[in-house]
Amino acid sequence: MTRYIVTASPPNPNGDLHLGHLSGPFLGADVQARYLKNQGHDVTHVLYIDEHSCYVPRRARELGADAHETAHVLGSRIEQTLALANMTPDLCGRPHRDGWHDEIVQRYFSRLWDAGKLAVTETDVYYCPVDDCYLYEAEIRGACHHCHAPADGFYCEECGRPQESGRLADGHCTRCGGEPELRSHRRISFPLEDYRQQLTEYFSELPMRPRLREYLDRMFAQPLPDTPISRIGDYGVPVPLADWQGHYLDTWYSGIWGYIAATEGAHRVANRGIGEAAWSQPDTEVHEFLGFDCSFSHAILWPAFALALGLPLPVRFNTNEFYKLEGGKFSTSRGYAIWGGEFLSRVPADSLRYHLCLTGPEIEQTNFAMVDFEKTVAETLVDGLQVIVRAFDDAACTGGADGTLAGLVAALGAEVGEQLAPRAFSPAAAAAAIREFAVTRRAEVLAAVGSASPGARRQALAELALIVEPIMPGWAGDLLAGLDDDRSKLAALALTPGQGGTPLTVDGRRLSVRALDLPEQPAA
Repeated sequence: MTRYIVTASPPNPNGDLHLGHLSGPFLGADVQARYLKNQGHDVTHVLYIDEHSCYVPRRARELGADAHETAHVLGSRIEQTLALANMTPDLCGRPHRDGWHDEIVQRYFSRLWDAGKLAVTETDVYYCPVDDCYLYEAEIRGACHHCHAPADGFYCEECGRPQESGRLADGHCTRCGGEPELRSHRRISFPLEDYRQQLTEYFSELPMRPRLREYLDRMFAQPLPDTPISRIGDYGVPVPLADWQGHYLDTWYSGIWGYIAATEGAHRVANRGIGEAAWSQPDTEVHEFLGFDCSFSHAILWPAFALALGLPLPVRFNTNEFYKLEGGKFSTSRGYAIWGGEFLSRVPADSLRYHLCLTGPEIEQTNFAMVDFEKTVAETLVDGLQVIVRAFDDAACTGGADGTLAGLVAALGAEVGEQLAPRAFSPAAAAAAIREFAVTRRAEVLAAVGSASPGARRQALAELALIVEPIMPGWAGDLLAGLDDDRSKLAALALTPGQGGTPLTVDGRRLSVRALDLPEQPAA
């Protein structure tokens, strides 16, 4: 048994999650955590909602609401959507609610400060004379000075590179639209360049997806920038130093400590894992899930913090690309999206989870189209798995060839297990293996079901449930419920219980698991 911490990058509570969000870190982390738990490992799956983000006050101004109220309402909406998608982690941290969050963030800052790992620098910062305030990240909009794509003031979503303070091209204030000026003030910074050689050596040994490798090679080929981690403002976690009143810690700095706070919360609230202490244990494996656009903070800045304090480094960074919508880019600000909460109120979670796994943007941008979703559900789930599972109960039983069915299910389990194992981890390949079993090899599987004894059928169903559970947990739970009279054997499979009652539907056609009543002996 290995101790794992599985994290998903923190969402901004500036709106509901759309299908593009769900297709990335949230689904990936949930699938891997379920798979590892099913293998008997000690797994703590956490995320937190970035309630201290500067995007919250911006959204609050747009809504004419208080920032804390906005974080609460929209953060709760995000939690509801994750619950509807059956992607709820062991703990979803809420910094404004969890008393330990700010304390842990400030404590690790103090450790870095006291150890001399931070510096004070005079930095050019955009200032809006109309609104009389400094502008950081969400408060300034312009063009990336590396690739010229539209970008806010911290990083570029397109190329993933950080925007050095004061160098955003054609910047304008997102409050008034006016052109800002540059002013200088002191900020606390982290000297990333001090860790470039260690980071280069560390990443040379890690498996990762191609674009992240290319990105890191490009970043490490030149000096790394000093990274400011404080800002002047009135929202967030205050800098815990006596002569720094009015300065707040950047939430990109706080990210790794937010994960530690969420892990501590999982221990305190859900009795999951050993809490904060797990992050100082050398036998803990940390697996992070993130969008490629967050690569700088997750894969460079946060590991450098860990090096500075002697903490264990993550062993895997699972990135994803953008998931498009009918050929266009999902956009919360423009309202071009299919909102998760709305979609999942009409479509069962497992049908969406399976399709997002199958079409997810693991190594390149992919696209969600409603016609493709309907085709997936109709062909793979309804006409595939639906037909196969019903045959376990309906097919005439000739008996005498149990090994054929067992071999087919075992082969599926081996392929899905190989694709969901941490080193390879590809839900898309795992979902494709399920499609191969349910569609391409359906006739072969149906023939094997017909020739198998009731006992072999029962065992095959239990194993099938275990195989698909990380991707389709609700349906797997329903499948096990149909074998309820043999729960003692099923308990040995260590299957994480799914949420039942979620039939898969498309155009009124249902994929459900009825109560199976397999006879112990072949019918006369």
